[in-house]
Amino acid sequence: MIAKPEDLHPALVAAYNAGDVEAVARLYDPNAVFVIKPGRVTEGPAELRATLERLVGLGGRIAIEPRSFTRSGDATLVLGTFKLSGRRRRDGSSADLAGRFADVLRLQPDAGWLIAVDNGFAGE
Repeated sequence: MIAKPEDLHPALVAAYNAGDVEAVARLYDPNAVFVIKPGRVTEGPAELRATLERLVGLGGRIAIEPRSFTRSGDATLVLGTFKLSGRRRRDGSSADLAGRFADVLRLQPDAGWLIAVDNGFAGE
């Protein structure tokens, strides 16, 4: 269980860099959405899971630097930057991404925090 919003992204980095898609998926709210590209979000748990599997399947490394946490009740807006390196599945070439993100974390009934909205295109 993630007890504080500030602890979620370090857990996400550790799970992603370990290649542990199960641990990554456990950090998302059951009704979470993931921005696949600007204007397009996942539709339901199955598509979210497939997206996470694809990202973890890049076999890369991620670094996440949250810069601000703004809490309102059971929601926290997290703004920051990320760097992702990996390989493209089709041709094996390297894929390096960097940008700004905006995530919304939601407090769960067990008092833990999970990602409700994951937007890696906040700078777009």
